[in-house]
Amino acid sequence: MQEPEIVRAPLLNLTLGTAINSFVIEENEAPGNSTETPEKVAPLHLHRNEDEAWYVLKGALRFQCGGREFTAEAGSGVLLPRGRAHTFWNPRAEPTRYLLIMGPQTAGLLEALHAPNRSSDLDLKQLFASFEIDLLE
Repeated sequence: MQEPEIVRAPLLNLTLGTAINSFVIEENEAPGNSTETPEKVAPLHLHRNEDEAWYVLKGALRFQCGGREFTAEAGSGVLLPRGRAHTFWNPRAEPTRYLLIMGPQTAGLLEALHAPNRSSDLDLKQLFASFEIDLLE
């Protein structure tokens, strides 16, 4: 039996796909930064078994990947293959909207991180590792 199609309209702050799918798409908004120090959307981390991609809808995202930094403007796509340490943030004062395209392990981690009943005593390194992702900071 074939799975039914899933439609999310609007997609903002929701996911399209689940941990049983090959990939999951999530539309997100990163608030603007008003300080010199970037407020990272995600800490520096490395996916052992999954690639990760972004498509910037509005604004810009700044990426750190290894020793390199670059900015992806609206209309840009970014693909980071598994095994590359990375983090990202909104480098501007206005909010940024983007699509995050991820594998099921990454989607599972995000679901666990944003669970309403998540314990504040949770060991984040251990949680990341349980999804085959290494937390590096």
